[in-house]
Amino acid sequence: MTFQTATLPVREPLAEARPLDALSEAFVHLGELANVNTNQILIVAGCLDAALLERSVRQAVAKVPLLRARPLAGRPGIEADAFSAELPLVRHFEHAGVCDFGDAAFRRLLMDFSFDNRLDWRGRSPVQLLLITAADRSSSCVYLNTHHGVADARSDSLLFRLIIDHYAYLSGAASAPPPIERLPYAMLTEIRPDWYRPLERTLRWLRGFRSVVADLLQRDIGLRVPLRGPRWEDGAKQTGIGELDFFHSLLPEALSDRLTTVARGTGVTVNTLLCAALARHLERASGRSQGVLRITCAISLRRLIDRRYDLSFRNYLVPSKIRIRLGQSGRELIRSVHQAIGTARSDRQLSTELGRLESLLLALRRRPLHGIARAMLNVCQGTNACYSNPGRIEEDFSSFGSDRHPTLQFVGFGCLVPPYDFILYTPTVNGRMQLDLVYRRAAFRAIQQEFVGPLLAALQQLLDEIEAT
Repeated sequence: MTFQTATLPVREPLAEARPLDALSEAFVHLGELANVNTNQILIVAGCLDAALLERSVRQAVAKVPLLRARPLAGRPGIEADAFSAELPLVRHFEHAGVCDFGDAAFRRLLMDFSFDNRLDWRGRSPVQLLLITAADRSSSCVYLNTHHGVADARSDSLLFRLIIDHYAYLSGAASAPPPIERLPYAMLTEIRPDWYRPLERTLRWLRGFRSVVADLLQRDIGLRVPLRGPRWEDGAKQTGIGELDFFHSLLPEALSDRLTTVARGTGVTVNTLLCAALARHLERASGRSQGVLRITCAISLRRLIDRRYDLSFRNYLVPSKIRIRLGQSGRELIRSVHQAIGTARSDRQLSTELGRLESLLLALRRRPLHGIARAMLNVCQGTNACYSNPGRIEEDFSSFGSDRHPTLQFVGFGCLVPPYDFILYTPTVNGRMQLDLVYRRAAFRAIQQEFVGPLLAALQQLLDEIEAT
C-alpha cells in the first residue's frame, strides 16, 4: 500500500474569529460520541495523478477559511487560521480490484476508512481525502470527508468542484484557474440577527423546551428494523453498531419523468411525493393502521432565508420533524406531507428546532452529562428515519476536470448519528435523479430487499393511486 499526503497552505491572513452557532457547535460535541464525517465519493475512468491532487487540495483549502479554523476551548467560538502547519490531508493507495459502488468489499473499504479516521475538528483540519486508484489504472475513486460541523451537502459540492477545477488547471486540461476567489463563512447571527435578540431567544428556548416535553409524551413510529437497544457505540450491546454502508442507484428515467408529471398535476413538489412514498413504506413496515409516524427532514437555511449566502461554506442544515397520521388515502397522504414539510420549513418551526439544539448543548458541553444528551436524542428525535433531498446539484460532476476522466459513479451523503438507522437521499446529479441511502449495517441484512425494493413499490403504487383518481 502506497501512501502520499497533501499539506495545508502557508499561513495567510483570515477574517477575525467568530462565535459558533448551535448548528456547528452541536457536531463539535457529537463528534465525541459518534462519527460525524460527511461523505462525497466520485469514481472516474482512468488513473488520477496523486501529486496533482495534493496540490489541488492545498489550493482549494486556501480559499475556504473555515477549513483552517478551529473551535475555541471552553466557549462557542472559532480560532482563525489555526491549521496552517503542514498536516496530512490526502491518502493514496492502489486497489487490486476495480472501483465500483456495486462491490460490497469496495464499499466496506471506503466506510472503514471513515470509521477509522474520524475528523476531530478540535485537533485537526476538518477535511480529509482518500484517493484509490485501480492497479490496472482503469479507474480512480476520490473520497472526500469533511466534519459536519463545518459543511453541509452544498458546501461539500462547492469544495469538491473547487478541487476538480484546480486539478483541471494544474493538469493542463483547463486554460484558466477556478473563478471562485473565496468561500466565506457566515454566522446565523449575521444571517438572522432578529433570532438573537434577547426576547426572541428566550421565546425560542421556551418553545424548544415545550417541544422536548411533548416528545417525552409521544410515541411516534419510525421504521421497524431487527435491532433493539441504543445505537450509540459507547456501551452498545450490538457489536459493530457504528459500522455503516451505503446504497447508490439511478432512478429509471421513465419513473423520474412520471414523478415530475404527477407533481405538477397535484400542485406539489417531487420532494413531497418521495417523502410520501417513504411514509407509506414506513406505514406498511409497521403493520399498523393507526398512530402517527415521524420522519426527520434535513432543512437547509442556505437559500430559505437569504440566497446571498448560497456561495458560502458552512453547515446550514436544521433537523426538523414531520409527523404523519397513519391510514390515509394517497391524496390525503400527499396533502398531509405537503403541509408537514411546509410547517417544517417555516420560520417558527426552524426557530423551535434551533431552540432544541441550543438546549441540547447544555448537556453536550459537559462530558459528565453526555449520558443525558444521548437519552435526550434517543427520545426527542422520536424516530430512526431521516430524509434529505439536496435537490438538483448545480455543480458539474460529469468528469474529474477533463474528458480523460469521465464520471462513472457519484454519491454524496452526510453523517448517520443515533438514533437514526438510515438517511434517504434523492438528489439530481448531472441531470439524473438518484436514490441513495446511508444506513447502519446492524439494522439491515439485505438493503435492496428490505428497504429499496419496498420503497420503490410504495412509490409506484402511490403514483398509480393518484393517477387513477
